[in-house]
Amino acid sequence: MALPQLASPSRSGDASKATLSEQAFEFLENDLLAGVFQPGEKLRPQALQERYGLGISPIREALMLLSCDGLVTVEGQRGFRVSEMSAEDLLDIVETRKTIETELLTDAIEHGDEDWGAEISAAFYRLVHTPLPQLGDIEAGTRWERAHRRFHSALLAAARSNWLRRIDEQLVRHSERYRRMRIAGTVPQEVLARNIVEEHQELMEAVLRRDVRRSCELLSAHIEETAQAISPLFE
Repeated sequence: MALPQLASPSRSGDASKATLSEQAFEFLENDLLAGVFQPGEKLRPQALQERYGLGISPIREALMLLSCDGLVTVEGQRGFRVSEMSAEDLLDIVETRKTIETELLTDAIEHGDEDWGAEISAAFYRLVHTPLPQLGDIEAGTRWERAHRRFHSALLAAARSNWLRRIDEQLVRHSERYRRMRIAGTVPQEVLARNIVEEHQELMEAVLRRDVRRSCELLSAHIEETAQAISPLFE
């Protein structure tokens, strides 16, 4: 995801501060999505300062930005915690994504051109050639999630509503927290890899045929599948 645009600095010192804030945001977001910190865990700026080798001010700015995104919870004067996760939250994300993304996909299919189709194919190629991460390999997990996010973003890129796409980007990031639980779970890697390729290929082919009904059915089922795989972990 693109890092948030901070206010344009007027002095070189401010420019350095903005860059450090962006670094802190990226480091923290990656760790939050990867599950490095447990839901509800207290995020102590001093400990994060040591972990990332950054100053306290960039860390606090990043925490505030992430609280606006819902990945971090602010506790008044008591600091910050990792946002909780639950089956109810997951189902809410899934149902909202299905509503928004099927609308966006329908519009994208109706208005997408040849370049749109070519980008979908390129993103699919990148996805299937990005290895699934092994348990505990955060860097590989981040690489795979970026490829996965790029593919789904390419599907919707021709949709005309910038606002719906922005809302969906936030939902996708929250979905990633849950999806990584599945990747790190008990499903054999070879089975998981095969399922991922088949699901995404079928979805891509339906979209490129401009079969709106089938594309939306496959996309909804694909989003729902994460909830079905992860929900039992909260029982």
